[in-house]
Amino acid sequence: MGKERWPGAVEEFGQHLGKLDWSSQSASRRAILEAFLRLATENGFNSVTMRMIAKEMAIKAPSLYNHFPDGRDEIVAESLRWHFYKFGIAVLDEVRGVSDPREGWRRMVHVHLTRQIQLPESNLWDLLVATDQVVHFLPLALREEVDAWVDLYEALYRAAAEDMGFGPSFQQVKLVMTVLEGANRWAMWDGKPRSLAALVEKANTATLALLELGRGRW
Repeated sequence: MGKERWPGAVEEFGQHLGKLDWSSQSASRRAILEAFLRLATENGFNSVTMRMIAKEMAIKAPSLYNHFPDGRDEIVAESLRWHFYKFGIAVLDEVRGVSDPREGWRRMVHVHLTRQIQLPESNLWDLLVATDQVVHFLPLALREEVDAWVDLYEALYRAAAEDMGFGPSFQQVKLVMTVLEGANRWAMWDGKPRSLAALVEKANTATLALLELGRGRW
């Protein structure tokens, strides 16, 4: 079949990102979202109040409602959207124009692993999504949006895997996501760029090995 699914998956991912217009988001709104993610990472998601966010922003708490009329729930929803949008753009910047699915796979692993290790809010995002799968605390519309985001992202890996000759790899890609999202538990990064590059190569080798396992019908 050749390299047929990979280019289409990249195009679909890019089209979806293109529909999300963040140009209307003021600098103040973005700063509030970043403040929430930072505070949630440092203090725990449930601990962050509107008062804490306002103090971090050096403004009065009621002023937050000028930017987010629905309060904390709106900030949570928008922070998730903002975080994944930035993640999606980082991935797209790496893979756009890459025709070789194996190189595309390596680049996706690179982006995911480095952001997972370097950005604490990545673990927060994963934790919120995983928690919602159990207790369903996110609004239904946001949950459906998150599910769509995740499926589009995983579709990139499934397309690359199929074009590399591994065949349908739904379960294997789920395992790959588990490995990448759990990077902080196994990577033990020492903070040095050279070590990070080595970890990326290890992750690439490990994720491709998971695809090979699927070839053996494990």
